[in-house]
Amino acid sequence: MMKKNVILIGLSILLASCSFDISIGGNSSFFISTNSSNVTSLVTTPNTSSSEISTPSISSTTTSTTTPFPSTTLSPSTTPVVPTTPVTVDRTISLYGINDFHGAIVPNLANYEQGIIKIGSFFKKKGQESNTLLINAGDMWQGSIESNYNRGKLLTDCMNYIEFDAFTIGNHEFDWGAEYIRENRKRKDETTNYQTPFLAANIYNYDISKKQVLDYADFGDKYTIRTLENGLRVGIIGVIGSDQITSITSTFADDFTFIEPVNVIKTLSDELRTEHDVDVVIASVHSDQDDFLNTGITSVSNVSNKRYVDAVFCAHSHQNEKSIENGVPFVQASYNGRSYSNIELVISPSGEVTSKSYSYVYTSNINVDTDTKLNSMVQKYLDETKDVGDEVIAKSNGTLSSDDTLMNLVTTAMYESSKSLGYDVSYAITNSGRSDLPSGTITYSNLFKSLPFDNEIYILEVNGNTLKKVLNYSWIGMYRADKAAISTSKTYRIAVIDYLAVHRNINREYNYFTTFTYVNKLTMENVEMYNYRDITANYLRSLETINTSNFSSSLNQFNKSKLSSNI
Repeated sequence: MMKKNVILIGLSILLASCSFDISIGGNSSFFISTNSSNVTSLVTTPNTSSSEISTPSISSTTTSTTTPFPSTTLSPSTTPVVPTTPVTVDRTISLYGINDFHGAIVPNLANYEQGIIKIGSFFKKKGQESNTLLINAGDMWQGSIESNYNRGKLLTDCMNYIEFDAFTIGNHEFDWGAEYIRENRKRKDETTNYQTPFLAANIYNYDISKKQVLDYADFGDKYTIRTLENGLRVGIIGVIGSDQITSITSTFADDFTFIEPVNVIKTLSDELRTEHDVDVVIASVHSDQDDFLNTGITSVSNVSNKRYVDAVFCAHSHQNEKSIENGVPFVQASYNGRSYSNIELVISPSGEVTSKSYSYVYTSNINVDTDTKLNSMVQKYLDETKDVGDEVIAKSNGTLSSDDTLMNLVTTAMYESSKSLGYDVSYAITNSGRSDLPSGTITYSNLFKSLPFDNEIYILEVNGNTLKKVLNYSWIGMYRADKAAISTSKTYRIAVIDYLAVHRNINREYNYFTTFTYVNKLTMENVEMYNYRDITANYLRSLETINTSNFSSSLNQFNKSKLSSNI
């Protein structure tokens, strides 16, 4: 059934089993439902700083006799009271999660990626089961031409149609700028008007000149509350790892900060349990389990006298991982839709929460009928990128590896582009690609998958000492035009991707190029953002055929072991 944003209003009523909706205009609606104990909940949808959804059971409508009842309206900050008979049996919750989907819309079975239609159909079906919640732990949009071209609109629409219960903002949601997070958050399902709650409990505005944390940013709620068919109230808190501010190009991150998430989780858990009477607290964290194990979030709060969290969905490190601490399960499910997470919880009549099972499951094992509406939604967007993505830009006699020969190809393209635009650079520098570039026919879509980021090329002047330090990082690739050994006393003009050029550390200080002179950035007439992917695409078009041996790291222009030598 369709889930609705609600805040519970306590009341008492005895009815035969029935349910119906009453529209009251505007953005509010009442929903009256009766559970097996003949206890009815009345819910409505005011605007609050957090979001609540109730998913009462729907039974066949019958004629019944009602008795008059009083109602008491409670403010959102007041503990909602829903009268009920005592619970005498165990109740269960099924939780399904994904993380780091990275725009993997189109199936790529060679890489075990099943695509959004298959995975979305599975999650849609699971979400329609009773007492089930769907969790997305972030990094959903960025990663393919099919997603990047519409700036995440397609996958946001998919989440809204599937009716995810929570979406935690990850670091790559910032890759196109904050405005796209805000725009996607406003999107609704065209039929139901459902909006997936965006969660961003520890993202705050920031004054980088003063190194000062400001007010709460407006990217999402701090938590959302779900009331299930079995009456359980579940609070879901969404946070991101504080150090991931360094994983965003600083020009998109300087106005924000990610405050330490553990204390945020603890504070919000106490609020959920003492002010909103939740039975279960789930943490959806865009960070791996090592950042949250042994931090105290699985301990018992001296405020609520209950554990801070009962389950944790993890992300970011692209691993299949599972662990348990103090009875609290932690699960992360790979990346690009290769796996999904599943946690099954049991809540005793006394309120004790235990983990029945917790696991990651390979999506290749999914057997589900295709959801026809979801399929239509996806195909509509795919039609918009088909011609661009299917362009054959070159052919290759071998695979270009993301952390080696692909970097050498990219830096060669950067050097050639800089030279053609009038910049005499000594070095061109990039970091590793996202995935290998396959042998055989290379389409623009293939290149987009390998280089999904819109990194621009900055022309900088830096000293030799800084240059040598940066080039010695293992994940850095270079093209060397200067045949002389690097001199620490010399100034060099370089071409470098913006992510590296203005990278900041956790203290928000430049840490790769600590001192530099900005000269300019590469631009192309009638091109809004001349990024390194399109520079590489133009270079590939000029080559037509790639001989991968021309980009071997043993060649002098790519060989970092010879930086102190003339070549």
